Amino acid sequence: MKLLPTLLALLLLHSLPAHAQRTPNMTGIAYEQKQGARLPSRSAFIDADGRGIGFGELFNRAPLLLVLGYFHCEKLCGVARMSLLRAAQKAGLSAGADYIFVAVSIDPAEASDAARHARDIDAAAAAPVGTPDGFHYLTGKPDDIRAIVEAVGYNYRDGQRPNTFIHPIGAVVVTPSGVISGYLSAIGSAPGEISSAVRAAATESVTPPASPALLLCFDFDSTTGRYTFAIIKLLRLGALVTSLALAAILYREFRKGARA
Repeated sequence: MKLLPTLLALLLLHSLPAHAQRTPNMTGIAYEQKQGARLPSRSAFIDADGRGIGFGELFNRAPLLLVLGYFHCEKLCGVARMSLLRAAQKAGLSAGADYIFVAVSIDPAEASDAARHARDIDAAAAAPVGTPDGFHYLTGKPDDIRAIVEAVGYNYRDGQRPNTFIHPIGAVVVTPSGVISGYLSAIGSAPGEISSAVRAAATESVTPPASPALLLCFDFDSTTGRYTFAIIKLLRLGALVTSLALAAILYREFRKGARA
């Protein structure tokens, strides 16, 4: 019976309300990977310098590393972009020659000043190698944004606060002709993975589906550097499993005592 206090404590931990219970429903927030699909070429965007650009103008030069998110995000969007740029640099890749880096905002309220600010921060933090025409930070209208996100299977929804979004974190690798070659984790991808993905896309190859365990941008605690919600979920799951195991032990001991 010495285990009883521990059991009760664990059961209490499992029953306590957590921040996770107040978070929005994240069902379906992920990349529905669509290798081999073609991106729309007629979608029109505004770049960081206020110039209009058709998405199809980015094709026929080099593979695209396409990152979706939003520029005023205080969570993982900026981290994802810098992680990709640093990995590409370590892989010896040059933007403009080996690949084209494209960051598209999913927030139609953002304008070129937000894109320019994000571009400048990324350039200062990651110091990526490449020519100016190898980097594109784009904003656009709802229909044009929707055309891109639907083409790549990017499923997201509005966040709890205004002008925030719950969305997956990852990168889409696109061939020079505008066909989706594959998907990458935007955070934690090794330089070798980036290099292999870019080389495959350059030859118009379509790669196997990536791991579905992609990060979500909404529960990252920038003050602690942790996935707070994820940790709570793991703790609660661990408490439940441990509680069930202890309950089984107590039940067995109780049965033994009853037979004695």
